[in-house]
Amino acid sequence: MKKIVYVTGSRAEYGIMKRLLLALDQDPEIELTIVATGMHCDEKYGLTYKVIENDALNIDRLIDINIDTSNNAKILNSMSICQSEFGQYFQDNKFDAVMILGDRYEIFSVAIAAAMHNLPIIHLHGGEKTLGNYDEFIRHAITKMSKLHLASTEEYRERIIQMGEHPDTVFNVGALGAENSLLMDLPSKIQLETKFGSLKNPYFMVVFHPETLTSISPSAQVTELLNALTEFTVQYDFVFIGSNSDTGSDEITIKVKYFCEQTQSRFMTSVTPEEYLALNKYSQGLIGNSSSGLIEIPSLNIPTINIGDRQKGRVRGKTVIDCICEKNKIVDSITNSQTEDIQQKVINSVNPYYQQAVLNNILLEIKVFFNQPIELCKDFYDIKISE
Repeated sequence: MKKIVYVTGSRAEYGIMKRLLLALDQDPEIELTIVATGMHCDEKYGLTYKVIENDALNIDRLIDINIDTSNNAKILNSMSICQSEFGQYFQDNKFDAVMILGDRYEIFSVAIAAAMHNLPIIHLHGGEKTLGNYDEFIRHAITKMSKLHLASTEEYRERIIQMGEHPDTVFNVGALGAENSLLMDLPSKIQLETKFGSLKNPYFMVVFHPETLTSISPSAQVTELLNALTEFTVQYDFVFIGSNSDTGSDEITIKVKYFCEQTQSRFMTSVTPEEYLALNKYSQGLIGNSSSGLIEIPSLNIPTINIGDRQKGRVRGKTVIDCICEKNKIVDSITNSQTEDIQQKVINSVNPYYQQAVLNNILLEIKVFFNQPIELCKDFYDIKISE
């Protein structure tokens, strides 16, 4: 039996991984351990570790890293706490592999701690580009510490190989999130209304995070968005989901909550993975800059209005409408998203992140990984460049 520890730091990433974690938890060949950190341990973000427990998954350890998003120095302090805590955790607990997803700063600290202990890292969603956020270089750094790469598209697989990872360790398995939208048991609209209140008016979902590699402050970014939404408050309702714990996110939250008070819009700190997908399913579309708008939401056949550069460089399908973070451009994009032409494109679109049997693909590659020798020292795979 192989021992895998999965480290989760946010509600969104856990939502993507939930079906895989449940499958691994029931697999007789795998002993799964879950450690929750980051946003999961903070009341400000809804203490979302409770969502994991409600899914009947056992959490071995909660590691609070004292998140403070007021500036980058505070974020770095949280990262140092995280690295120190996981350094000791991996010293005290032995595993055959550490599994992580993506690109968040707390996951970067986990990866460093695992790599220093020479624990094989299984990394999902490597090779992607998000040029407007520090997640961009964090993701690629994690790739260089990892030994099994489970990419979500062929373009991303090729980029990982370009970074010096051997092709035999890099697999295009598709995106769990794209499959989750189709296979998860989602609550009905009536069930959502029983819990959250009426959803009778046409409404948009809104998820907006800071762009952390830009000269424009998070406050200025969200002001442009909210000024645009003001133009539609008679026609549509808006349901906001709280921002991630990135630098400057508190500035966004303060302004969003004030907007909700003034317009009777709804603000939800956090919801379950199924609730999030269902809320989007019955909406007019998703507005903001969340990766879910490019990966998960297209499987629901609704449009995404993707604002700014946070997701710049990511593969996207025809359901995504890109616009700069400027009021009039956002207004035009929201209006355009409801036209017959765009609606027809959305209905006929294909999600580029979707593959058949994503979950099974991932399980297979993990099993194969464990059934072959794992090199302690990973070599660099050189690509011949023609002159």
